[in-house]
Amino acid sequence: MSRRILTQEQVAIISKNKNVRRCSSKSIRYRKEFIAKSLDLYNKEGMAATEIFQLAGFDLEVIGKRVPNKLMHHWNKSLRSHVKIQRPKLKLSEEAKQENNIRRLKARVAYLEAENDFLAKLRARKRR
Repeated sequence: MSRRILTQEQVAIISKNKNVRRCSSKSIRYRKEFIAKSLDLYNKEGMAATEIFQLAGFDLEVIGKRVPNKLMHHWNKSLRSHVKIQRPKLKLSEEAKQENNIRRLKARVAYLEAENDFLAKLRARKRR
């Protein structure tokens, strides 16, 4: 896998983009506002990553055609790991809790009965 090394001219062009925080020959750092807006367009509006970067004024020939997709994946992954979404817990009544417990126990009994039947058939075959 080859990493793209940017020339000084390319670094100068990319650095002028308002969405870039910092740029060197080996890496580009994007502004937080751009990242947030890009994720919003990508996740909520369904826009393609390459289209978002083109609208932001980036030349895909310079930064790489696959870079926008990789960045969106990386940004989404880091967003999910930093933002812990807590689902509201349902408060069940005592009766609902007992019904759930009975349903779980009945399923367990059915599983164990099936397992016993299977083992009995195996023992019967060995005896023959």
